[in-house]
Amino acid sequence: MPNILLSGRKFSYEIERKSIGSLRLRLKSPRSFIISCHFLAPNFIITKFINDHSDWIIKNSLLVKVKPSLFGLSKLSILGIDYKLVINKSAHDSVVIYHDVHQIFVNSTSLISSRLRVLLDKKLRPLALKLITSTLSDLSSQFDFKYGHVSVRNQSSRFGSCSSRGNLNFNWQIIFFPPEKFRHILLHELTHLAIKDHSKKFWSQLSLYDPDSRQNNHWLKHQATKYFIV
Repeated sequence: MPNILLSGRKFSYEIERKSIGSLRLRLKSPRSFIISCHFLAPNFIITKFINDHSDWIIKNSLLVKVKPSLFGLSKLSILGIDYKLVINKSAHDSVVIYHDVHQIFVNSTSLISSRLRVLLDKKLRPLALKLITSTLSDLSSQFDFKYGHVSVRNQSSRFGSCSSRGNLNFNWQIIFFPPEKFRHILLHELTHLAIKDHSKKFWSQLSLYDPDSRQNNHWLKHQATKYFIV
């Protein structure tokens, strides 16, 4: 992985060559980033692109949140319920959730954080979809919402989205948020079914479903990403 010095700070970066027409840049950590470019893009063009965007890289790298070490976690809170997290080295990979005693056992052939995150993502994402669809169903019955397909992803910068066809998508890690913040995100996207923009009318309508929407939205802007682990 090549390195580059930008205003006295050392960064490492990866180059992803794809069938795209322009260069793209995304931050990976406070000291690393990824450049996406065409298969034939010469290295000097990539270097120039990085230097031209050095101010942006330095400024925004300071805002990148470092995910906590999973080895430092003794519990996971899922919609306000604390689950004891037990990580073991094993001959086989598995994640077992005991809802009755609120325990999660992560068994992995490797105790590297990146591997553990892959396992948790694989197992907890279906659980998140189940919790989200169940809550959406309750909210739909309560407020008479009509929506389409529901899916979950692992997005770094969005909590949810609503398509023009009424399909809903959510960052599955919102299940780590306090219940009222989780509910607020779902109501936010459900409100978009009728009002697509973030106009005054939208916020007024959302406040009818969630009277604490202003406080919840402020929390999401300033606290939410601290709860992400994957």
